[in-house]
Amino acid sequence: MKKYAIVMGAFGLILAACSSSGGTIDVALGEWVVKVDPASVSAGEVTVVADNQGAETHELVIVRANSASDLPVDENGKVLEDELEAGTFIGEIEEFAAGSSQEDTFDLEAGTYILFCNIVEEESDGTFESHFQEGMHTTLTVDG
Repeated sequence: MKKYAIVMGAFGLILAACSSSGGTIDVALGEWVVKVDPASVSAGEVTVVADNQGAETHELVIVRANSASDLPVDENGKVLEDELEAGTFIGEIEEFAAGSSQEDTFDLEAGTYILFCNIVEEESDGTFESHFQEGMHTTLTVDG
């Protein structure tokens, strides 16, 4: 009976290891940076915990793309989410205040993703400040 229990227990551990997917990533946002930890995660349900460590309001957009330079932007530096290739926009955590955190869960397939802030602010002199063009983007790799 003990051998059977040990074998069944080991089999359960193997099944658990094989079926595990997704995970949690921590994303730190600030002027002008997006840092993701870890930078690679398994495909599946991925919980994104976004922490706004900056002094300004930020958001987090997730798009499946190989590079930030592949994303279409307008004359003010805003990524044109409506013009992204079909199926590449995954979702976003809407704007949230400095010093706060938000989280959401996304179903991510194997591939490369760009995480970025897409806020564009008009400055007092009439110029525009694009968080994306200021460098608020990073890459996340999702393994199959």
